[in-house]
Amino acid sequence: MPRHHAELAPPAPAPAEAASSDTQRTSLDGHGIFAIIVFAAVSLVVIRPLRLRLPQRMAIAIRTSRRRIWITLAGDDESVAAVHQSDSTSIAGDDHDRDDDLRRPMYLTIDHVSAPLIGVLLLLATTTIGGAQIRTGIVGEDGVEPYDVLLLFISLAYIAISLDATGLLRYLAFLICLKSGKRGQEGSGRKLYLLLYFFFWSAGVLVGNDPVILSGTAFLVYLTRVAGISPPDAWIWAEFVAANISSAVLVSSNPTNLVIATGFGVEFITYTAYMVLPAFASAVAALACLLVFFRNRKVDKVAPGRVDSAQRRGRRASEGTSGVAKTGNGMRQRAAPSSQAESNSGDAQLPAGEATDGASQVTAQTSLDEHEDHQERKRAPLIYIPHRIIQPDVDARSALVDLPGAIFGSIAMAATLATLVGTSVVGGVKVFEIAVPGAVLCLARDGVADYLRSRKENKRQEKESQEAGARAEDRETAAAASATADGTSADVARAVSSEGQDGIGLAPLGVSKTAADPVTAQVTAATAAAAVGPSSETSPEAATPTSSTRPLTPAKPRAHRPLRPLLLLPGRLAQTFPTVSIVLSRLPLPLLPFAFGMFILVQALAHVGFINILAGGLGTVCAHGYVATAFFISSLGVVLCNIGGTNIGATILLTKSTLSPFFHAKLAHLATADQERILKMATYSIAFGSNVGALAGTFSSSLAGLLWLSGLRQGGITVRARQFALWCAVVVGPATVAGVAVLIAEVRYFHL
Repeated sequence: MPRHHAELAPPAPAPAEAASSDTQRTSLDGHGIFAIIVFAAVSLVVIRPLRLRLPQRMAIAIRTSRRRIWITLAGDDESVAAVHQSDSTSIAGDDHDRDDDLRRPMYLTIDHVSAPLIGVLLLLATTTIGGAQIRTGIVGEDGVEPYDVLLLFISLAYIAISLDATGLLRYLAFLICLKSGKRGQEGSGRKLYLLLYFFFWSAGVLVGNDPVILSGTAFLVYLTRVAGISPPDAWIWAEFVAANISSAVLVSSNPTNLVIATGFGVEFITYTAYMVLPAFASAVAALACLLVFFRNRKVDKVAPGRVDSAQRRGRRASEGTSGVAKTGNGMRQRAAPSSQAESNSGDAQLPAGEATDGASQVTAQTSLDEHEDHQERKRAPLIYIPHRIIQPDVDARSALVDLPGAIFGSIAMAATLATLVGTSVVGGVKVFEIAVPGAVLCLARDGVADYLRSRKENKRQEKESQEAGARAEDRETAAAASATADGTSADVARAVSSEGQDGIGLAPLGVSKTAADPVTAQVTAATAAAAVGPSSETSPEAATPTSSTRPLTPAKPRAHRPLRPLLLLPGRLAQTFPTVSIVLSRLPLPLLPFAFGMFILVQALAHVGFINILAGGLGTVCAHGYVATAFFISSLGVVLCNIGGTNIGATILLTKSTLSPFFHAKLAHLATADQERILKMATYSIAFGSNVGALAGTFSSSLAGLLWLSGLRQGGITVRARQFALWCAVVVGPATVAGVAVLIAEVRYFHL
């Protein structure tokens, strides 16, 4: 039986823990009000980052100083001289003479990474919190250990991203695509849509939502382009919904699950047993909503603004394919026969005025075509899920770039998850003690594989370079021999002719041989050039090559640049270890300062007594029964994901409130069985709400939303905040109701 099922009240805190938070305070003073204001401000900044423009003089001074310091420490001598020269020119001249790069606007961005840290510094500066709260926010209390949770999450994220870097997810996605029809032929669009939806759901269960978002978004951008799906709204939104709902199944799939499982002492296998059916029911309900909302529409049933918006997104999404087509046309034109090139060259010889007029006509015609195409699209029906889709003519096996790595990563992930499940039953082992070794093994394997591949590639390039050098040397030798042979034949002819006239044949032959030598010819040319001067008479010394008479200038010693080797080191390491570099760059490392900052801010709320007040309110509502607990806690979790600093902040807040003695005090008048049922329902309702809360209406409801938005922008697809909120409103209600209904049935009828 999980620990929280048997213990109706949390254990009394240790003295150190008691010092970090006031467990008896139920009212707010000035520090408490200030802490709430700071927490609310940080949450708002996380939702909508601040972008503050700096004054132009300050921006120029910062850029100039940064450039000067950076090049002085890490640049070469030429760069340093150029910087000093540009600085002196800038000082002597007017402001308008400054470089355009220096005059560009500079912005100070405060986002989800820096906002929590700034909030913590403000609380420290006002003595609202002290060092004890900082320590508790990192080490944890009441079973919630932030460092343990984040180390586990980063370790599992490395394994999952390393597995994705092998191409395994893309390989499986292509296999799913090919299942809906034969390669290169038409397939069922609805069937492919359903297959991809459940594939993303299954992948999210196994590896978590972040790797699925990172890999699946790029895959869908490619698929919708080559298949001509415009707009791609239904497909990209289905991936986001499936990946985030599925992350509720396993403890390792989402850091919020880790906070809940470790905080309430829930065994990993018990957690999964309770959450798999609600997550699946929620996914099915969300899919039904998607199919209804993204049904194909005729133009007379759609508002014009909606059609224009969707078509604009579709055109932006198809720009990449158009660019590929233009590139292909350009390559075909470059490969055209010479006769066509000659005919084209005739056009190039037109006068400039005629060429400009022709270009203007072409531009006008293009604009007219685009306008007609736009009008035609406005009259065309809006197709979200085509009935028939041409399958991509690709080999799925080509997407799997590292088969040994995929096998190793799959085994490492399975072994790590199995060990986590086993030790959660036994207890006594920190979760990071299991996950970190698995990540280190994958890191070591990736590093060794990269080093061996790099070494093999270097040997191949060295061999090719040697072969190319040998071939070049052979060509030079053959050319020299041919030139020598030609010169000898000419000398022989001249010798024969001279012998017939003067009777002297050998001396000219010797002189010609000397003149025919390429090296001697170069020296002679250099000597002749050196002999040219104001006087036609030169001394024998002046007739020698200039290189022998020009005084040698000592090389200027290079200045010491201490940071230059450090700057070159990352590039060299990236060339030697490409897989490791890519995986490390994709790790959600900004999560660390953000999560630690949110843990400390929530600990500040507990210190000033706000958690006790919130816990009392939650306990009053939950005392009405486990059904009220399920809907209230789940709905509150979804709302707090928007205003509580993503789903991580909402989970920390609700977990600490539910563990508070004031929450349990509100349930004291109930029967023991009812108390256990309410506490169990509160636990899994927090878990469900924190995962479905990614669909709460804003991109910052979860880190997966920020990753998804970034991936779409890189692929040329723009989703506005209003459109995202509309899509969320379509699915979040039915998905929450379906999942909570299944969860109520489990708590009522199943006892695990």
